[in-house]
Amino acid sequence: MPPHSNHRQGPNRYRCCTLVFCALAGLALTACTTTSSTTSGGDAQMAAYLKLVMPARVEIQRYLTRPVSHAGDGVADGLEVILAAYDSTGDLTKVIGTFHFELETRRLQDRIGRRVAFWPVEIKSGETMRMYRDHLSRYYHFPLQLDNRALQSGAYTLRVWLHLPTGERLLDEYEFAYDGHTAPTLRPL
Repeated sequence: MPPHSNHRQGPNRYRCCTLVFCALAGLALTACTTTSSTTSGGDAQMAAYLKLVMPARVEIQRYLTRPVSHAGDGVADGLEVILAAYDSTGDLTKVIGTFHFELETRRLQDRIGRRVAFWPVEIKSGETMRMYRDHLSRYYHFPLQLDNRALQSGAYTLRVWLHLPTGERLLDEYEFAYDGHTAPTLRPL
């Protein structure tokens, strides 16, 4: 048989492939192990990571936030607040922390309004995040109901603070007027 025949090189080729496979498998296993010094990162890297992924700004979606009827009878007995949270790069992000919503009446001559309602909402788990976060739009949806009363016609300021686990607070506010018209029902989440 000629020297280039597959018959004679078959067993040698098999041994060679086995050796190459074992060498690659050993390399892959070595690459999978890391030392603790490369994974710990340190405080500076953790702070940089948190600054990058944690919310840097919250924004009430003014064209979606509105007085609503929780009872479905057309009487405005609360608010539907649609909120976006943005990271430091301007992308929508997830939130963990406590929201404080405050609704005040306001008059042009007054600098400080009168508190109408206050709602604390805590998001601290995947379950509570799914309760308030719309997966498609990535906005947060808060159905806030007034305590046994209707929203009167007038001018209002809605403030929202987000208290982050890092100790930082983010704020946004929205001034709107309600003329007493029939309120729509809540949108389904």
